[in-house]
Amino acid sequence: MRFYSGYILVNLLLICSTVSLAQERIVKAGMKPITYMRGTGRTITVLKELQVWCKGAQPDSVLWAVRYASRGDTSCEDLAATLKVLTKREGRNLKLAILRHYNPFLSKDVVLSYVSDSLKKWNRSNYPDDAVPPVVLELPFCINSRITLRPSEIYFFPFNTGIGYPDTCLNEMPLAASIGRSGVVELGSTELYFNKPTYNSPDEKISIMVKQNGKVQEDKIVDQLVYKNKYKLTDTLVIGKELFRIDSIGGDWENVYLRRLKSGTLQAKMPEAYMRQLAPYFKNAEEYLMLDFWGTWCKPCIAAMPELRELHSKVRSRVPFVSVCFDNPENYTRAKEIFAENKLEWPQIFSSMKDREHTIVGALSVTVFPTYMLVKKNGDIFFSSGPTGFRELNEIVLKH
Repeated sequence: MRFYSGYILVNLLLICSTVSLAQERIVKAGMKPITYMRGTGRTITVLKELQVWCKGAQPDSVLWAVRYASRGDTSCEDLAATLKVLTKREGRNLKLAILRHYNPFLSKDVVLSYVSDSLKKWNRSNYPDDAVPPVVLELPFCINSRITLRPSEIYFFPFNTGIGYPDTCLNEMPLAASIGRSGVVELGSTELYFNKPTYNSPDEKISIMVKQNGKVQEDKIVDQLVYKNKYKLTDTLVIGKELFRIDSIGGDWENVYLRRLKSGTLQAKMPEAYMRQLAPYFKNAEEYLMLDFWGTWCKPCIAAMPELRELHSKVRSRVPFVSVCFDNPENYTRAKEIFAENKLEWPQIFSSMKDREHTIVGALSVTVFPTYMLVKKNGDIFFSSGPTGFRELNEIVLKH
């Protein structure tokens, strides 16, 4: 799981069906390559150490493995698809070296230098942009059963990116990287950021982030429109109030062909198996019930409980509340204690972290905690949002 600003952010996937989709013409849009930018959806990967040279608790050097591609065509038995990177302390500087000694396929050595005191102050949100330059290397890939060199862009982060190591030396000399391919499509005030985790990843691994008027979409459902923080290539994109599908990506990531859907809505539905499980809780519902997804490990979830209790007191006669505790079974007793401590008077059901795929949390791919969801008696999910949507939840519940 990845942590940003105290919340767990991962893609929220909902069971959707498309209704009455009449198709218009295909729109062609140019795609521009982009360098690493915050808020564009690129993944930062913490690297695996191969060898550590440490003096006491202070590291001298670390040799890292950068897995830059999936094996793909396994007929290339000699291809490791791994780049070896050396970080070494030299006086007050840190050197990051990509050497032919470790990577014989390279045409030359590449060395970057950083001031060690600056690295200690930086994290993934405050580093200067010029501190993470693109490193373009000719790396070997297995293509049509042959090892072929292709230009690949990698960004290195030789500072703390939010995930620690069990080894003290490694925490003193961390290294992460962003690998893959990125491009941006501009449609008026909307930007579509396309990201591929590795250069030879299949297209189904492509993710798309939509930014409108400078703001990245969040996982939410409003007016039966399903917005996502990250879309898959096969998803229906919501841009403004319009629906689009990606028809294809042309050339060498030079163009994107989008199909505008003339009409229709996306209906997020609760799977039937879980509607049967929730059926008893609809007994006193006028129209819908509210689901609150939380866990004993989620501090923002617990901090929000007083406000949730206040909202429940205003609508309890017509909007039933049900909490879904996503946790390890050994914490269920603690979950009941937290409920009692916060004087919450609605039922809760439990979803085991150890069997995620077979729970309501797994079925809906809820991975933003807390998540608040409104479900109608017919199974339609007409609102869903993480903690930033609590005010909107209040407005909807108090209005209806």
